[in-house]
Order: sequence, then C-alpha cells, then structure tokens
Amino acid sequence: MSVDRFVALCFPLRYSSIMRLSLCIKMVVSCFVISFLCILYPTFTLSRAPFCGNVLDHFFCDGAAMMKLVCIDISFIKLSNFISSFIILIVPLVITSISYIFIISTVIKMRSAKGHQKTFSTCVSHLTMVSIVFGGAIFIEIRPNKSYSIETDKLVNFVTTILSPLLNPFIYTLRNQKV
Repeated sequence: MSVDRFVALCFPLRYSSIMRLSLCIKMVVSCFVISFLCILYPTFTLSRAPFCGNVLDHFFCDGAAMMKLVCIDISFIKLSNFISSFIILIVPLVITSISYIFIISTVIKMRSAKGHQKTFSTCVSHLTMVSIVFGGAIFIEIRPNKSYSIETDKLVNFVTTILSPLLNPFIYTLRNQKV
C-alpha cells in the first residue's frame, strides 16, 4: 500500500503506467514467496524437534511458546527465527518508511491546504495499521531474551491478531467524510 500511495502521490500522471496489474501481482507473489521461504526452515526444524511438554501456554501455536516445550538446544532455531523475522519485518518496514518519507516531502511541497488534509487523511489509516502490526511484531520478535514474558507475548499477540482486524474497518473508514 505504501508503494501504491507513493506512486499515486509522487507520480500521479504516470500512476497507471507504473502500477500495472503485472507489477501488483509480482509484488504480492514476491511477498508471499519471501515470507514462506523465510519461515519454512524454522517451522520445519521446530516441528521435527522433540517436545518435553504437551501444554502450550498460549492461545495459538506461537513459535516462541512452542520453543519453550522443546527438549534440545534450540539456539540455532532461535537464530534462524531472528534472521527470518528481521527479513520479514525490517525490510518491508524500511520500504514503507522510505515511501512515506517521499510522500511527506511531496505533500509539504503542495500549496493547497485541502491537498495536505486529503493526502494525510488517506495515509494516516495505513500508517495506523502499520504501526499496530509492525510495532507488535517487532516487539515480540526482535528483543533480548532477558525481557521475554509469555504473558506480554499473549497480550501483544492478542492486539495484533484480534484487535487489528477488528479495528481495520473503523480505521479505514475514518477517512470517509460521511463517517
């Protein structure tokens, strides 16, 4: 979405020639393939590991909660999980941030106050969802082991998996003038 908004705001006359259906399909497929490949090895390795317990202290099969049940040394699994989390989280976040930096610089150059308001109202909804989802995921995945708490993970996972989709319609209708 951030790339789409970047092209729409920074290159409005060339939007239809840049954001062709083939480019959109390539972006979506590449997101799925890269995410799948990044998560494949840690998931496969964790599923083949011996488990000492059979009670998962979580409301879904979270990787961190499952790693607590593994009987063997899982330092390599944790390292691969960290690397895949970094790739899946930080790279898209950097692309989104760069897109919004360009968007903000373009909006600042606009002379119309109505244009500022319209552009920012369009982008705020996406930035809100990005903040909720990426913030929660980065908090869970990229932090020191010393600060790990299963209760905190449950709360943050609840916010990102339950509250985000629940708030999604409300956040995206905020830019609707009738609302």
